Amino acid sequence: MKRLVVILALAVLLGAGAYALSYGIARCTFCRAPGADDPSSWLHQEFHLNEAQYAQVKKLETDYYPHCADMCSRIEQSHLALKKLILANGSMTPEVEAALTKDNAVQQQCREDMLRHFYEVSQAMPPAEGRRYLQIMQAQVVDTSNAKVLQH
Repeated sequence: MKRLVVILALAVLLGAGAYALSYGIARCTFCRAPGADDPSSWLHQEFHLNEAQYAQVKKLETDYYPHCADMCSRIEQSHLALKKLILANGSMTPEVEAALTKDNAVQQQCREDMLRHFYEVSQAMPPAEGRRYLQIMQAQVVDTSNAKVLQH
């Protein structure tokens, strides 16, 4: 019996560790600080941008990053507050409903802001490439494989 408890405890710890690691890696993958080691140069090559277009896209990315990072933080805080309320209450309460509404509003704001950003970036590209960029980036707003909204 003692051995079973130890095995279960280790399994829970390993599972929690794996979750924390994957969450940390996956959290806000869209929001990466622009810099010399930033792999955003793929935009330049993938969408056949000239130097002026690429400079404009890079500026849009750089300008958007602080807002994106802030939204990621707000979403994380909102999720944590909702999780705490769910676990603290044994039923649906007005506080849980309010936290759920706030959580949805924060996610909605983030999706709207991302979409505005994607439209701005696409307009800095040649028209055909801008449309192709939107086809790729729309998955950040809506996961079309299962019709669920991605949580940033």
